[in-house]
Amino acid sequence: MMSKKFIVVFISTHETMKAERAFKEGGAKVRTTTRPRAIDSNCQLALTFKEEEFAKIRQITEKQSLSGAGFFRQGEGGLWERLDIP
Repeated sequence: MMSKKFIVVFISTHETMKAERAFKEGGAKVRTTTRPRAIDSNCQLALTFKEEEFAKIRQITEKQSLSGAGFFRQGEGGLWERLDIP
């Protein structure tokens, strides 16, 4: 069974690069990719990661106070759904 695809999108390229650095320093495995067109954001980049990295990435996002993070999961038919994070 394939693991689901997850991405996190930030408000700017600068914030995305800052997040990528923080995630990698925190031991999370992420990869920079182009933001899917279906997701609205000013930034053209996104960070993709596997489901098993989600908790670690969320924790780092909160700890580092990274701005404008939107988490998405690729659902049925390849559609991206926003994850409501409290």
